[in-house]
Amino acid sequence: MTSLLDLLSTLISLVFLSILGLIAGVAIPGLFLAAAAPWLDTFLPTGPKR
Repeated sequence: MTSLLDLLSTLISLVFLSILGLIAGVAIPGLFLAAAAPWLDTFLPTGPKR
């Protein structure tokens, strides 16, 4: 019974850490991309200057 509870707690923590990693993997690069967007626009323009 103890090993079953250990396995259950391990699975719960793995699910929690995977959700946390997914959020961090999307949110943190998005913050840097938003900060770097004006700088990148000078090197990689997407259209004609207005």
